[in-house]
Amino acid sequence: MTELRFLSPSQCAEGSTASPLRRALDGAPEQVRDLSLQGVLELRGDIARVEAGEGEELVRLSPRRGFLFTPGDPFEAVARVRAAGVLAYDSTGALAGLALEGEQLMRRLTDLELTKLPAAGPFARVSALVLRDEGERFRVYVPQELGHDVALAVLDALAGLELAP
Repeated sequence: MTELRFLSPSQCAEGSTASPLRRALDGAPEQVRDLSLQGVLELRGDIARVEAGEGEELVRLSPRRGFLFTPGDPFEAVARVRAAGVLAYDSTGALAGLALEGEQLMRRLTDLELTKLPAAGPFARVSALVLRDEGERFRVYVPQELGHDVALAVLDALAGLELAP
């Protein structure tokens, strides 16, 4: 067996997948968005051999480990990356993703140095992949089974900021 289609949400019947964060983020403020169903590939091997396609983002954590974020079908991206000789796994279903706004909010949730992102490290007391977009916009990916609790911790920290003088 060379393909594990059952691990790829994009290969499931339409309407049969749901974000692990949907209940926690129901009615959430606009500073927090759900990214859980966007395509994420974990890469192992010579990452220099991988080129991001149109609309994709390649995040290198080390010369031999990285992530590819894709707006298209992750299953097709896996095949393309493997053809380049790099191990690729569709991690879309394994990770819960959050988009956050606010550096002060991030400082309440992680000790990572925000000027040195991307990085893997602690976020809301769990292991996470943390990326910085433009300005005060961030993306955080955690194991999907912890996503609901992490989302609640983010909302709690955000509520605390709104109550602060």
